[in-house]
Amino acid sequence: MEGAQGHMLERKNKFRAIFIGAILLLGAGMPPSCADESITFGPRETKIEGSIKYLALGNYTAHFKDFKGQVIWDENSRQVRSVYLNITAASIKSEHPRYDRLALSRRLLYARRYPKIIFKSDKIIRDGSGYKVEGVLEMRGIKRRMLFPFKAGIAIDEETKRKILEIRGRWVINRKDFNIIWNKYLDQGGVLVSDDFIVDWGIRAYIK
Repeated sequence: MEGAQGHMLERKNKFRAIFIGAILLLGAGMPPSCADESITFGPRETKIEGSIKYLALGNYTAHFKDFKGQVIWDENSRQVRSVYLNITAASIKSEHPRYDRLALSRRLLYARRYPKIIFKSDKIIRDGSGYKVEGVLEMRGIKRRMLFPFKAGIAIDEETKRKILEIRGRWVINRKDFNIIWNKYLDQGGVLVSDDFIVDWGIRAYIK
């Protein structure tokens, strides 16, 4: 009787060990998502500004007033995991309303037909100079894979003593990749208008 009970106990312990081992193996294969924090942002704490060289004006510089985004931040490794940005094209604003209307027109952003500019990362690379984010930028209904550098760091709010995530980046985008043509007769070689436009953006958000 004792032999049978001992055998059953041994089998139970063996089964328990296999069951616990399986849980540990499954847990080891799962990403450490418990440390990831989703940080949302908008115009209140973030700036998105674009500029392009224009012969008649010097530089046309404008900012977007309506947008939203999300950054996934891993507190343990102090790394950015992903970046998402959704901009309302019609919210562009500068000190030159005439050129704002031109920017929104069919010739350029064509905001009425393509109301959103969207970037979604699928890969984050960290090196000695900071980060590089790779993903898909959609503008004017055209999607292109892009690679952009950015920097991220942690600061402390002196008043609240809370941690603040600060991210700054610069995107250099060839407008012709997205079929943005200023003038099909005069727009040759970037003489009238530069082929590249620059987007500077900065995020400042509290970490929970």
